[in-house]
Amino acid sequence: KRQEYVVPVVVGEDAPAVAAAAALQKQGFDVRAIRPPSVPLGTSRLRISIHADHDTATLVRLAGAVAEALHHD
Repeated sequence: KRQEYVVPVVVGEDAPAVAAAAALQKQGFDVRAIRPPSVPLGTSRLRISIHADHDTATLVRLAGAVAEALHHD
């Protein structure tokens, strides 16, 4: 069985979470926006699944892509 960890990145509002998830999906990352009613209002988040078989380069690329997606105006 492969190890999997879910890393939530709380964004806050729905629209930025959806936009960030879409930007990350365009880059090939399977990141989902989780919004109300699944989470409380004002706590929309990105759901990132990290697997033990992800290599360091992929994780570094993901981290940079998340930072860019969340700080893109």
